[in-house]
Amino acid sequence: MTLADNLRSKVSELCVDGVLSCIKESVVMGYNYPLQSIGGNISPDVLRYYWALAQGVEDIANTIILSPRRMTSTIDFELVERRGVISGALDASATILTQMRTLDPTLCVVNEPRQTYESEPNHLVAWLLKEALDILLSARRLCHALNKMSWFNRKVSLLENALRNDVLRQVLLSPLGRRRPNRSTLRVAAKSRVVLYQEALSVYNLLERIEIGDVGAIRQCLMTTLVADLEHWQRLELGTGLKVASAISRTTKEPVKLNFPFISGRPIANIGSYEVYWQYAIPPRPEEKLDTNERWAREIIDEIGISTSDSRADVAVTLNGTVQSIFECKYSESESAPAQAVVDAASQLVRYARDLHPDSLADAEKFLEKCCIIVADCNKYSPRHSNTATESDRHVYFSDVKNLLSDSLDSWAEETIDV
Repeated sequence: MTLADNLRSKVSELCVDGVLSCIKESVVMGYNYPLQSIGGNISPDVLRYYWALAQGVEDIANTIILSPRRMTSTIDFELVERRGVISGALDASATILTQMRTLDPTLCVVNEPRQTYESEPNHLVAWLLKEALDILLSARRLCHALNKMSWFNRKVSLLENALRNDVLRQVLLSPLGRRRPNRSTLRVAAKSRVVLYQEALSVYNLLERIEIGDVGAIRQCLMTTLVADLEHWQRLELGTGLKVASAISRTTKEPVKLNFPFISGRPIANIGSYEVYWQYAIPPRPEEKLDTNERWAREIIDEIGISTSDSRADVAVTLNGTVQSIFECKYSESESAPAQAVVDAASQLVRYARDLHPDSLADAEKFLEKCCIIVADCNKYSPRHSNTATESDRHVYFSDVKNLLSDSLDSWAEETIDV
């Protein structure tokens, strides 16, 4: 495995591990309690949302739209009353009762075969698509920002189009209705040789495993949904934010509440009075508070005609709306990149500290000591997990993906978070 492949694998693992850490912290029984055994104590909302976005659900919907004949019919029997020619199996007891009730000796009750699409495998397909659509519509009601995301609206539209299929509508209106598939339904689907039903069974099994807290299923789902659509630098930032939330939870003994979907402009996690943001907007200082070099730079930008906007910190921690700490993340696949990445990150952290505390250098210095620089790989540079700054030094925390995966942020949380 090359260096680049190794880093990509690490940041993907960091993102998934961050979600799992936060889920564990939301369990009252404690961090070390095995995730596989927590069952109903886990809040599955976030995981069910990403399950609904899974490629397997989309593949089933596409099959229904493009190849509706993939759904097969079955032979069912219904009791009917007949005179004359009997076309089905005679139900002797029902016939005697009917003849006694009607006083008609020619009337017979028979089980006649009929073709129907109200089969258990079709019920499984209909329930999966309806369940996924309900989850996504619920998410859109909770987060209005999803209305502006074309990819999300495309998913919803796809599921709605698939559920307009006459067969699925007939199944959903049948006595089976929207009842969750039982073991009998799953056994019949498993015996079917139709690819569509095998795919539906696989998607349903994934949901069941997620709901009982199976770590392997959760990792599989998140890798193909949450992580798959993110650039690697985004995975580093989001994974860092989730690890920060987990570390704060362990220090404060407060559970983590994840807010899905993870988008900028609102917290990705709440831990008591603390909030963790991904891509947090920091307004610049007014012009009279700028240093000479900063003022000149802004004047050059304005002269060219480019409007200055708020800076965006990669990860920010707030307490009751006040920023407590900032994490600046730098992703690069080059071995020589960490040095320049740290230089750039240090400059950004200093600017953020000055922008947040424009009236006091002392407050800006104190704030800076709580901040952290995260790189993909420290390489030859030593990580700094504890702040040992003296009056003559100016230290910040410094770490990489490998250390984050081993919960190195616990020391940061213990030193900077008020309990």
